[in-house]
Amino acid sequence: MIRLVIGRLDYRGINGPPAITFKEYDGSVRLDGVPDMELKPLTRLVINKLLNVLSIQFDASNVRRLSDVFEYCVQCSWFSGFIGFVGEALPDKAIATVPTPMIEPLSSIIGLALAFNNPNFEVELYSDLWPLLTDVLTQAKALGLRLTIHTSVLDYNRLYAFDEVVRRYIRLPRIDVLTGSTDFTNKVEVVGESYRTPTLQPTSLRAEPSVTEPRVDEGVLNAVRTLGIELGGVSTLKALSDLVGSEAVIKAVTMGYLVYNPMDLTVRLSAKGLALLRTVSEETSQDGEQGG
Repeated sequence: MIRLVIGRLDYRGINGPPAITFKEYDGSVRLDGVPDMELKPLTRLVINKLLNVLSIQFDASNVRRLSDVFEYCVQCSWFSGFIGFVGEALPDKAIATVPTPMIEPLSSIIGLALAFNNPNFEVELYSDLWPLLTDVLTQAKALGLRLTIHTSVLDYNRLYAFDEVVRRYIRLPRIDVLTGSTDFTNKVEVVGESYRTPTLQPTSLRAEPSVTEPRVDEGVLNAVRTLGIELGGVSTLKALSDLVGSEAVIKAVTMGYLVYNPMDLTVRLSAKGLALLRTVSEETSQDGEQGG
């Protein structure tokens, strides 16, 4: 089971012993440092891959222990001094808390090394580098490793390496109207809460200049009619352009009557376009009744 946990450090990523984690749980055994393991060949390969994606020039193929990587890697000197190592043995009937900072690349190197070197342990680690290591994660899945990766990074195109994804749902607030001034002291945005100021604000009575909608030319009207009546309100950009011409479609989008979605190359009627279509349809029906 390979699990990704996004933005939920409170989520418990291990079920029980034997396990290795960077967090502390009730009953977990906190180690004084990182276990200085004798590395297996596959673990060395994983470390090489991680160093390679970071453009760190060091070959871990011939190192014996995990501490050797930090000692002999010249480009690792800026972070190697922040890790202490202890004896190799891990408690095999407990949850071991390894004091590893959630700072890259320390968290990924140590966490993945512990996971691949101890396949019988369930491992929980922090990594923001996981999108660069989908092949490593796929190898972990093929070996049947039990691995939970905590992260603050979401990449939809690389989620297929995981069996399960746990994600914190965040709604960004929206402010519809600013009135009076741009003083934001009373307009607070809180991530995780939905807040909208009322669209209609009480204001003192004052004269406003009359604003009229610019005249809609026949090409735009034709594009709105065709999309709304013949194509059911949504169509591919090419199909609508073939029917009414690309210039009319572009103009209708610019004026806000159509909405273009670049993700799937489609256009649809906007609320403004629906209102125009309704007005044109009513006028057409009234003209027909008068003519009759």
